[in-house]
Amino acid sequence: MIKNIIFDFGGVIYDIDHSLSKKAFEELGVRDFDHLYGHRKQVELFEKMERGELSEQQFRQSLRQYVPQHTIDADIDRAWSALLLGFDTKRIDLLEEIGKNYHLFLLSNTNNIHARQFLEEINAYKDFRSLFVDVWFSHEKGMRKPETVFYQSLLQKHQLLPRECLFIDDLDVNILAAQRLGIHTHYLQGHETILDLFNGGEIINSLILNSASSDR
Repeated sequence: MIKNIIFDFGGVIYDIDHSLSKKAFEELGVRDFDHLYGHRKQVELFEKMERGELSEQQFRQSLRQYVPQHTIDADIDRAWSALLLGFDTKRIDLLEEIGKNYHLFLLSNTNNIHARQFLEEINAYKDFRSLFVDVWFSHEKGMRKPETVFYQSLLQKHQLLPRECLFIDDLDVNILAAQRLGIHTHYLQGHETILDLFNGGEIINSLILNSASSDR
Protein backbone atom coordinates (compact mmCIF):
# COMPACT_ATOMS: atom_id res chain seq x y z
CA MET A 1 0.00 0.00 0.00
CA ILE A 2 1.40 3.36 -1.01
CA LYS A 3 1.46 5.86 1.85
CA ASN A 4 4.18 8.23 0.66
CA ILE A 5 4.80 9.92 -2.68
CA ILE A 6 8.22 11.37 -3.49
CA PHE A 7 8.22 13.89 -6.34
CA ASP A 8 10.98 15.19 -8.54
CA PHE A 9 10.62 18.91 -9.30
CA GLY A 10 11.93 20.01 -12.71
CA GLY A 11 10.03 18.34 -15.53
CA VAL A 12 7.48 16.93 -13.09
CA ILE A 13 6.03 19.83 -11.09
CA TYR A 14 7.77 22.73 -12.83
CA ASP A 15 8.40 22.98 -16.58
CA ILE A 16 12.00 23.21 -17.80
CA ASP A 17 13.77 23.16 -21.15
CA HIS A 18 17.55 22.70 -21.02
CA SER A 19 17.90 23.72 -24.64
CA LEU A 20 16.98 27.29 -23.71
CA SER A 21 19.99 27.63 -21.42
CA LYS A 22 22.15 26.12 -24.15
CA LYS A 23 20.86 28.73 -26.58
CA ALA A 24 21.31 31.57 -24.08
CA PHE A 25 24.91 30.60 -23.28
CA GLU A 26 25.73 30.23 -26.96
CA GLU A 27 24.39 33.75 -27.49
CA LEU A 28 26.86 34.87 -24.81
CA GLY A 29 29.66 33.27 -26.81
CA VAL A 30 29.85 29.74 -25.36
CA ARG A 31 30.15 26.95 -27.92
CA ASP A 32 28.89 23.38 -27.41
CA PHE A 33 27.27 24.19 -24.06
CA ASP A 34 25.41 20.88 -24.21
CA HIS A 35 28.78 19.16 -23.72
CA LEU A 36 29.06 20.99 -20.40
CA TYR A 37 25.51 20.67 -19.13
CA GLY A 38 22.39 18.71 -19.96
CA HIS A 39 19.46 16.92 -18.38
CA ARG A 40 21.25 13.56 -18.30
CA LYS A 41 24.88 14.57 -17.77
CA GLN A 42 26.98 17.56 -16.78
CA VAL A 43 30.58 18.38 -15.96
CA GLU A 44 31.75 18.45 -12.35
CA LEU A 45 31.23 22.21 -12.03
CA PHE A 46 27.47 21.85 -12.28
CA GLU A 47 27.36 18.78 -10.03
CA LYS A 48 29.23 20.73 -7.34
CA MET A 49 26.77 23.58 -7.69
CA GLU A 50 23.88 21.15 -7.27
CA ARG A 51 25.46 19.78 -4.08
CA GLY A 52 25.91 23.28 -2.70
CA GLU A 53 29.69 22.92 -2.74
CA LEU A 54 30.15 26.23 -4.60
CA SER A 55 28.90 29.69 -3.72
CA GLU A 56 27.05 31.58 -6.41
CA GLN A 57 30.06 33.77 -7.01
CA GLN A 58 32.43 30.77 -7.25
CA PHE A 59 30.05 29.23 -9.78
CA ARG A 60 29.92 32.37 -11.89
CA GLN A 61 33.67 32.77 -11.71
CA SER A 62 34.18 29.20 -12.90
CA LEU A 63 31.84 29.82 -15.84
CA ARG A 64 33.90 32.82 -16.89
CA GLN A 65 36.41 30.49 -18.52
CA TYR A 66 33.72 29.75 -21.11
CA VAL A 67 32.16 33.21 -21.63
CA PRO A 68 33.66 36.48 -22.90
CA GLN A 69 35.63 38.35 -20.25
CA HIS A 70 33.25 41.32 -20.13
CA THR A 71 30.18 39.18 -19.27
CA ILE A 72 28.47 40.45 -16.10
CA ASP A 73 26.95 38.33 -13.33
CA ALA A 74 23.39 39.19 -14.32
CA ASP A 75 23.95 37.89 -17.86
CA ILE A 76 25.37 34.61 -16.53
CA ASP A 77 22.43 34.17 -14.17
CA ARG A 78 19.97 35.02 -16.93
CA ALA A 79 21.45 32.41 -19.27
CA TRP A 80 21.70 29.81 -16.50
CA SER A 81 18.04 30.34 -15.59
CA ALA A 82 16.71 30.45 -19.15
CA LEU A 83 15.69 26.79 -18.81
CA LEU A 84 13.07 27.70 -16.18
CA LEU A 85 9.73 27.92 -17.99
CA GLY A 86 7.22 28.21 -15.17
CA PHE A 87 4.48 26.06 -13.66
CA ASP A 88 0.90 25.03 -14.25
CA THR A 89 -1.25 26.09 -11.26
CA LYS A 90 -3.31 22.92 -11.79
CA ARG A 91 -0.30 20.83 -10.74
CA ILE A 92 0.16 22.86 -7.58
CA ASP A 93 -3.54 22.52 -6.77
CA LEU A 94 -3.27 18.78 -7.42
CA LEU A 95 -0.42 18.47 -4.91
CA GLU A 96 -2.66 20.03 -2.30
CA GLU A 97 -5.36 17.45 -3.05
CA ILE A 98 -2.91 14.52 -3.05
CA GLY A 99 -1.56 15.68 0.30
CA LYS A 100 -4.93 14.94 1.89
CA ASN A 101 -4.43 11.22 1.23
CA TYR A 102 -0.64 10.68 1.16
CA HIS A 103 2.51 12.01 2.76
CA LEU A 104 4.30 14.08 0.11
CA PHE A 105 8.05 14.61 -0.22
CA LEU A 106 10.24 16.39 -2.75
CA LEU A 107 13.63 15.09 -3.91
CA SER A 108 15.18 17.44 -6.44
CA ASN A 109 18.54 18.23 -8.03
CA THR A 110 18.77 22.00 -8.20
CA ASN A 111 20.89 24.96 -7.11
CA ASN A 112 20.49 28.19 -5.21
CA ILE A 113 20.22 30.45 -8.27
CA HIS A 114 17.40 28.41 -9.79
CA ALA A 115 15.66 27.73 -6.48
CA ARG A 116 15.50 31.42 -5.60
CA GLN A 117 13.67 32.14 -8.87
CA PHE A 118 11.21 29.25 -8.99
CA LEU A 119 10.31 29.48 -5.29
CA GLU A 120 9.54 33.17 -5.66
CA GLU A 121 7.29 32.36 -8.61
CA ILE A 122 5.41 29.52 -6.93
CA ASN A 123 5.16 31.14 -3.51
CA ALA A 124 3.37 34.07 -5.12
CA TYR A 125 0.61 31.54 -5.87
CA LYS A 126 0.86 29.13 -2.93
CA ASP A 127 3.33 28.37 -0.12
CA PHE A 128 5.30 25.65 -1.87
CA ARG A 129 7.06 24.00 1.07
CA SER A 130 3.79 23.71 2.98
CA LEU A 131 2.56 21.21 0.36
CA PHE A 132 5.12 18.63 1.51
CA VAL A 133 6.11 16.85 4.69
CA ASP A 134 9.70 17.61 3.70
CA VAL A 135 11.48 19.26 0.77
CA TRP A 136 14.95 18.01 -0.16
CA PHE A 137 16.83 20.23 -2.57
CA SER A 138 20.23 18.82 -3.47
CA HIS A 139 22.11 22.07 -2.87
CA GLU A 140 20.72 22.23 0.68
CA LYS A 141 21.57 18.60 1.50
CA GLY A 142 25.02 18.19 -0.09
CA MET A 143 23.76 15.18 -2.08
CA ARG A 144 22.13 14.68 -5.47
CA LYS A 145 20.32 12.04 -7.49
CA PRO A 146 21.09 9.36 -8.50
CA GLU A 147 23.39 8.98 -5.46
CA THR A 148 21.92 6.24 -3.28
CA VAL A 149 22.62 8.15 -0.08
CA PHE A 150 20.26 10.93 -1.16
CA TYR A 151 17.30 8.55 -1.30
CA GLN A 152 18.37 6.56 1.75
CA SER A 153 18.79 9.65 3.91
CA LEU A 154 15.24 10.80 3.16
CA LEU A 155 13.84 7.34 3.91
CA GLN A 156 15.79 7.07 7.15
CA LYS A 157 14.95 10.52 8.43
CA HIS A 158 11.22 9.91 8.12
CA GLN A 159 11.33 6.13 8.78
CA LEU A 160 9.73 5.41 5.42
CA LEU A 161 9.42 1.85 4.13
CA PRO A 162 10.45 1.66 0.45
CA ARG A 163 7.51 -0.60 -0.41
CA GLU A 164 5.14 2.10 0.85
CA CYS A 165 6.70 4.82 -1.32
CA LEU A 166 6.08 5.91 -4.91
CA PHE A 167 8.81 7.97 -6.61
CA ILE A 168 7.97 10.04 -9.70
CA ASP A 169 10.80 11.38 -11.87
CA ASP A 170 11.45 12.18 -15.53
CA LEU A 171 15.00 10.79 -15.75
CA ASP A 172 15.64 7.05 -16.08
CA VAL A 173 18.87 6.93 -14.03
CA ASN A 174 17.06 8.49 -11.08
CA ILE A 175 14.21 5.98 -11.44
CA LEU A 176 16.64 3.04 -11.51
CA ALA A 177 18.39 4.27 -8.36
CA ALA A 178 15.06 4.33 -6.52
CA GLN A 179 14.07 0.90 -7.81
CA ARG A 180 17.29 -0.60 -6.46
CA LEU A 181 16.14 0.44 -3.00
CA GLY A 182 12.77 -1.26 -3.45
CA ILE A 183 10.81 1.96 -4.03
CA HIS A 184 7.84 1.89 -6.41
CA THR A 185 8.46 4.25 -9.31
CA HIS A 186 6.82 5.97 -12.21
CA TYR A 187 8.99 7.23 -15.06
CA LEU A 188 7.27 10.34 -16.41
CA GLN A 189 7.85 10.57 -20.15
CA GLY A 190 6.70 12.37 -23.27
CA HIS A 191 3.66 14.59 -22.92
CA GLU A 192 2.52 12.86 -19.72
CA THR A 193 2.12 15.02 -16.62
CA ILE A 194 1.25 14.32 -13.00
CA LEU A 195 -2.30 15.41 -13.87
CA ASP A 196 -2.57 12.12 -15.77
CA LEU A 197 -1.47 10.01 -12.80
CA PHE A 198 -4.10 10.91 -10.23
CA ASN A 199 -7.86 10.89 -10.03
CA GLY A 200 -8.35 13.88 -7.82
CA GLY A 201 -6.13 13.17 -4.84
CA GLU A 202 -5.91 9.40 -5.40
CA ILE A 203 -3.30 7.44 -7.35
CA ILE A 204 -4.73 5.78 -10.45
CA ASN A 205 -4.68 2.03 -9.68
CA SER A 206 -2.99 1.05 -12.95
CA LEU A 207 -0.05 3.25 -12.00
CA ILE A 208 0.78 1.07 -9.00
CA LEU A 209 0.22 -2.14 -10.93
CA ASN A 210 2.61 -1.02 -13.68
CA SER A 211 5.13 0.17 -11.12
CA ALA A 212 5.08 -3.14 -9.25
CA SER A 213 5.60 -5.15 -12.44
CA SER A 214 8.51 -2.94 -13.59
CA ASP A 215 10.27 -3.41 -10.27
CA ARG A 216 10.40 -7.19 -10.59
